[in-house]
Amino acid sequence: MKTTVVLDDERLERIREMAGLKTRKETIDFALREAERAIRLRRLIKAPLADDEFAGAVDSAYDVLALREREKP
Repeated sequence: MKTTVVLDDERLERIREMAGLKTRKETIDFALREAERAIRLRRLIKAPLADDEFAGAVDSAYDVLALREREKP
């Protein structure tokens, strides 16, 4: 979708260089992804997942203590 917007060219260029991106489009896409990510993280911090939402997230056979013991030199 094409849209005409007024952008802060200096900020866009700074972000492009800092992120190592090549084009203005890549930079804007990057900024949108990062904004979405930041918003999702803020929401998660404000309202952490309930216990039932963690169900099945980790294999019940996973034993972190046993794993650490096997990794000891």
